[in-house]
Amino acid sequence: MSRIRAIATAIWPYAPPLAVLIAEWGLLSPTPALADHFQFWAAGHMVVTGQSPYVRTAWEAAAAYGPVPDGVAVNTVIGNLTRTEDIWPYPPQTAFLFGPFGALPLAIGVPLLHLVGLLLAVGGLAQAAHLVGLRGARMTFALTLAAVSQPFVFTVRDGHPIGLVLIGLTLLFLGLRDRRLWALGLGVAIASVKPHLAIAFAIATVGVLVSRRDGRGLAVTLLALAAVTIPAELRDPFPIARIGGAADQWLAFDLSTVGALARDLGGGVPLTVAIVLLGVGAAGLALRIAPGRSRWTVSYGALLTLSLVLTPYAHDYDMLLVLPAVFAAAGVAQRARTEHVVVALEALLVAVVPWLLYLWWPLLGQSERINSAGPLGALPVIVALALPLAMSLVARRPSPGCAAALPLLPP
Repeated sequence: MSRIRAIATAIWPYAPPLAVLIAEWGLLSPTPALADHFQFWAAGHMVVTGQSPYVRTAWEAAAAYGPVPDGVAVNTVIGNLTRTEDIWPYPPQTAFLFGPFGALPLAIGVPLLHLVGLLLAVGGLAQAAHLVGLRGARMTFALTLAAVSQPFVFTVRDGHPIGLVLIGLTLLFLGLRDRRLWALGLGVAIASVKPHLAIAFAIATVGVLVSRRDGRGLAVTLLALAAVTIPAELRDPFPIARIGGAADQWLAFDLSTVGALARDLGGGVPLTVAIVLLGVGAAGLALRIAPGRSRWTVSYGALLTLSLVLTPYAHDYDMLLVLPAVFAAAGVAQRARTEHVVVALEALLVAVVPWLLYLWWPLLGQSERINSAGPLGALPVIVALALPLAMSLVARRPSPGCAAALPLLPP
């Protein structure tokens, strides 16, 4: 009986978010599958059939599948071909990641890809919540909020593997924090599939390893990156000059970035730089005022937030990375007298603010601009500003048991 009780105790925190997922399954899994499910399947199919995703004619052949190939996925390639010369800006290992799905018939590969994307998103968020010390009812609350959030819904609905990127970044952080070389190497390898979302982590990783004079860590980082990149690069060389020259085509899309936000506010590069500096400054302030033993946890949240503040290219589904940053603040606030205030802030930032920003233009009576994602670019900046607010709430009125509740982290 005690064994059954232990299993039930371990499982019950996941029951409420699972019930939410079941209730919103129609929203998470429309038929046909939306956005990039077909594009990712096609990239994997090219790899296993000896083609290259960097050759335009291969994508023209994929467009020929039709607007709704096999009735299981919308063909996003058709529209992308009219927007940019090169529609696959990812490093070569990313296409190989989708090889197992591309090896399957379209009608099987796309639904399987969708299911795996869901599991990765759920697993990444659960891993992040566990890392920042959330357990029991607190983890249940965090994951249930995440399940109804705009970043989670769009990550799963649009078929993007941001959950995998989150897992990679979490492992990378764990490797740095606990000096675990295997986690560091594995995290670097996984995160390399979407490297533009790992800019802040890359800077922090090099900085920490150099400051420690950790030659082994630097070697593992470089070897892990080489191990996943070089074989794929030899098979399909990344056309860096050509795609770099077409960067303006990509950045002209309606993106959820600080640059897009500055554009919608009527500004250009100076305003973009100012907003970036605001986000970086807020993250730094959060680290400065955070309780000493919680600074690694706050660093994790800050780096996830800054990953989106610094990237020049992101979409609404990439915003999944801000959710664990909010979890981190809630993790630090456990058992503090002001925990209820931080939890209310958590609920607002996870379940309410992202939807308001996504629906910004329709709420202003401009429904035709629903996909103009500039307002959503404010989300990581808002979360960055919320981190020092949460830390000040914890630092000003700690409870006697608060310090003991913080995750014990190495110096």
